[in-house]
Amino acid sequence: MNLGITLMIIAYLAVMFLVAAWLRKRVKDDTDYLLAGRKMGAGLIAIMLLATNFGGAFVLGTSQDAYSVGFAAISFAIGIFVGLLFLALFVAKRVRAGNYVTVPDFLDSRFNSQPVRLLASTLSVLALTGILAGQVGAAASSLTALGLNHTWGAVVGVVLIIAFTVLSGMWGVAVTDAIQFVVIVVGLLIVMVIAVQAAGGLGEITATFAAAGVGEPFNPLNQGWSFLLGAALPVVVHKLVGQDVMQRVFSAKSARAAAMGAGVAGVLTALFAVVPAIAGMAARVIFPDLDPTVGVMPALISSVLPVWAAGILVAAIISAVVSTADALLLAAVSNISNDFLLRVKSLRENPAAQLRWSRILTVALGVIALGISLIVPGIIQVLTMAFTMYGSGVFVAFMFGLFTRFGGRWAALSSMVTGAITGLLGLTGVIVIGGVPTIVVAVAVSLATYVLAAFLARETNAGSGALARTDEHVVA
Repeated sequence: MNLGITLMIIAYLAVMFLVAAWLRKRVKDDTDYLLAGRKMGAGLIAIMLLATNFGGAFVLGTSQDAYSVGFAAISFAIGIFVGLLFLALFVAKRVRAGNYVTVPDFLDSRFNSQPVRLLASTLSVLALTGILAGQVGAAASSLTALGLNHTWGAVVGVVLIIAFTVLSGMWGVAVTDAIQFVVIVVGLLIVMVIAVQAAGGLGEITATFAAAGVGEPFNPLNQGWSFLLGAALPVVVHKLVGQDVMQRVFSAKSARAAAMGAGVAGVLTALFAVVPAIAGMAARVIFPDLDPTVGVMPALISSVLPVWAAGILVAAIISAVVSTADALLLAAVSNISNDFLLRVKSLRENPAAQLRWSRILTVALGVIALGISLIVPGIIQVLTMAFTMYGSGVFVAFMFGLFTRFGGRWAALSSMVTGAITGLLGLTGVIVIGGVPTIVVAVAVSLATYVLAAFLARETNAGSGALARTDEHVVA
């Protein structure tokens, strides 16, 4: 353990917590806690999406994968770019036109069905908890810089995540995201340049990968289309329907701000994605026998940067993990609170109790995510599984509900059930169709079921009241 790096990390995190504590006064009710009072402009929306996508799990996971497969590791980032671009162009404005709190909230309004709402919310909570587990794994990897092993790193990471979230909610996420993103981007650019030089240049990196049997390491398709689509498509689907993404849209002060923020975030994510990938590839030359539990990025940071710079960057990555995890926790809590707990009349009439329960749920979900992280250690693996499961169930119903009058409650419910089950069977290896990604098979089954059920139930013109809702709808 390097004492200088440790002190820098502690100082940086202390500053972040002071900022969060200062923002605590803005959290007066559940709307403030979960949606920052719906006051976010396009700039903050873009930064929040960027910090979420280019945060700890993405940086650490991409560099770790690039260490093994080269540029194919940016497949995940390609999915983020495409998903956010479609969100900006086609989805964000339509969704923000209604004042929703959750994706299931929208589905209930469109299909007028509580079972649809509850099923969608259940799938969302499961997926968000899985994604949160990936962030916990990223926190554990980052905290190895303090001399902690993976298990204790995960425990300390969860404590930080829960404490930060309970303290300031979405307000803390929004403001600290802006600080962390700038530090991470500048720091990673420095790491990448120094790492490439230490590795002997791009030619030496190419030769090292070739010797390991990886041809064309700087080609994103060096592992084939199946690898790229398998990693990218679940992310595309999730960016269009995921509660953690939509919560930023719902937090925007206007539909235009939501769309602009998503578009800017998508483009910048695509530009920045190559940085951790190249750094991870350089690490293959510098550390040919690196222990995977240590993590590529922490090893590079502690080896190639001055102590003060390494400390700041590691602290920024840790706090970005915390910030991203906060957003995921808030998204899952909003699903449980808005879609389940507010069905209890006494709770709907007690704003103080709503906020208290939201904080209790924050702690409970954080502990569950810790358990999942320790069982399934692969960061990108956990994220992809979670994206696939949720997107398989919700994507088709959401898109039909948003853009058409075709299909009603039976079409939505049946497509969600068959899509989710198919996704689960694909992830567990029960259903495997050649090199076709699981998400493609599951969405195809969900689509066929939706259309068939709509005809059988005579829901070919079921109507749509979803977007007629106004800003009068708020969290009770």
